[in-house]
Amino acid sequence: MARICSCRSNATDGDNMARPARADASRTVGEIVADSPGALAIMQRFGLNHCCGGGLTLAEAAASAGADLDALLAALSDA
Repeated sequence: MARICSCRSNATDGDNMARPARADASRTVGEIVADSPGALAIMQRFGLNHCCGGGLTLAEAAASAGADLDALLAALSDA
C-alpha cells in the first residue's frame, strides 16, 4: 500500500547547520537529520526516507533501503 508523506520538515533550518551528524546506527533517522541537516542529502543519496522513515534507527532504515550501513556511516562521518 502506498503511503502519502505529509511531513513539513524544516530540517534545513539555518540554526542547525553548524552541528555535525553523530553517525550512530542506533540513533533514529529523524534525530540525525534534526542534528545535522547536511545528513539529509546523504541519506537521500543512499535511498533513505527521512520523513516516513524518521522513526527508524539508521540501521533499520539502511536495511529497509538495501543500503550499505558501513558506507552510510562513513559518509555521515565525513559530512
